[in-house]
Amino acid sequence: MSNIEMQTAMDIALAYREVETAEKLLAEITEAVSKREVPDIRYAFGRIRDGLTLGVPHGNNGHQLFNVPWKLAKPIIEAHIAEKKAAIAALSEKARAELAT
Repeated sequence: MSNIEMQTAMDIALAYREVETAEKLLAEITEAVSKREVPDIRYAFGRIRDGLTLGVPHGNNGHQLFNVPWKLAKPIIEAHIAEKKAAIAALSEKARAELAT
């Protein structure tokens, strides 16, 4: 397997993991919101979050949005899942082409 094929396989695996993680988070949020509860998603030290934190990794150009409301988090996560599934489809076609050569 070439480095390019290995990178494609890694990209596919990471996209699948991202979909799995996002779908789990979406299910937790959807269930809690449907019961009019705050999702039980905690910080590393155990404190319940008021909302999601979204951001670009830290550094000189890092940006973060804190306490994104749960009702906004749902469509953001759904869009993220859709984008990752589209990436999986495209990467799968790329992998087929790589294997054919």
